[in-house]
Amino acid sequence: MRVYFETKSMFNQSKIQMNIDKKRFTENELVERSQNGDITAFARLVKEYSTGILTFVNRMVPSKEDAEDISQEVFVKAYRAINQFKEYSSFKTWLYAIAKNTSYSYLQKRRPEMISLDKKADLINTISINYPDIDADSAAVREDFLKIVTKSLAELPPKYNTIIQLYYYKQFKYKEISEILRIPIGTVKTHLYRALQTLRKEVLINFKEENL
Repeated sequence: MRVYFETKSMFNQSKIQMNIDKKRFTENELVERSQNGDITAFARLVKEYSTGILTFVNRMVPSKEDAEDISQEVFVKAYRAINQFKEYSSFKTWLYAIAKNTSYSYLQKRRPEMISLDKKADLINTISINYPDIDADSAAVREDFLKIVTKSLAELPPKYNTIIQLYYYKQFKYKEISEILRIPIGTVKTHLYRALQTLRKEVLINFKEENL
């Protein structure tokens, strides 16, 4: 798509400008400057969040190439809609909401079981899924068990996959997740609880299958 490549080229040019302009701005200042048409300011926001957004998308989308295209689309959408951003929410939660919606649009065109996670990623917060027959002191067993957890996460429905990502991987607070998913905080807690319950069941099933 022509707009895609033009925008990508624009971002690349802005990165060169960034090396010239070393002045530091707060995130709110960068957003305000972006809203006033400062491409360099928006390129700084891209640089700040590009890795996190790509990782977030790639844990739902199986193809790294597709994840890169979707991530690029996220920033194109953000750039086009920057004037719609309101400061009652943070730019970060607003951006992740765009990433979530864009990823879901992609997934709606494909089978749900294609949802994937980055197998190399480690959970920041430990999900407590312990079973009596697991030797926690064995490094090999722990590694195998982590693979089972990763596989089980990949098999979760999109809304459960996403909410576990936001809470455990990205460490968003309930209020922030509520803003990203546009659901009440109480619903966030309910979905997270159900997601963990579902995950535990999937882990137990996969653990038994692996040890038959």
